[in-house]
Amino acid sequence: MKRRRGSLPACSADTMGRRERTFAGTLPGTGRSLLQLPSTYVVVDLETTGLDPVRDQIIEIGALEVIDGKPGADFTTLVQPVTVQPGQFVSPFITRLTGIGNDQLLEAPRAAEALAALGRFLGDRIVLGYNVGFDMGFLQQGFRKELHRALPNDWVDVLPMAQTLFPLWEHHRLNNLAAWYRVENPRAHRALSDVLTTDACYRKVARDGVKQFGSRQAFLEAIRKKLNPEEGEQLSLW
Repeated sequence: MKRRRGSLPACSADTMGRRERTFAGTLPGTGRSLLQLPSTYVVVDLETTGLDPVRDQIIEIGALEVIDGKPGADFTTLVQPVTVQPGQFVSPFITRLTGIGNDQLLEAPRAAEALAALGRFLGDRIVLGYNVGFDMGFLQQGFRKELHRALPNDWVDVLPMAQTLFPLWEHHRLNNLAAWYRVENPRAHRALSDVLTTDACYRKVARDGVKQFGSRQAFLEAIRKKLNPEEGEQLSLW
């Protein structure tokens, strides 16, 4: 799903629960969460069969490189998950959510091939995403299982930026932010479309956060205080 995803069936990072948020960065050799407003990064989004990075699997990867604020190449691939029932890769729920059906996954590359290609695309650059800890949890688990190595890339999450800038919103899903900024997402719950939407929203949130708080450092400090449960109210995941 992803965060899309649904998932409990197919899920996306922006829809995951608190338990899944804590997975990223727990495996040896993996990167860490950064509190930055980077201008060079790779936006990443996944679609998955569920919310658990140990039990569930990736079915689509989308990524976009941004260099000094300018969008560059993109990367997208479906991923064929392992299944005990030949040809039955995803549930009807996930197909309804994402539009990805069993027939589309029949010829898709397996996880090892897809993740290796993503690793080459990422290089050593920072990963950026919306509730990206969800995605990083799946990717870190996948790299360890399929490629027998850690994924060392650090990551930056746009979700707490939105939660800090708009503290009174009831929900902070990607679609809420996109609606606020009038950013169209023509294929929501598809990885590359969500990647492009995330990048557009990040640019606007970073701009407005700096403007509202007076400086980049002040905005980042406000986010840090929100993220630290000892310094005030915790952020709502939703």
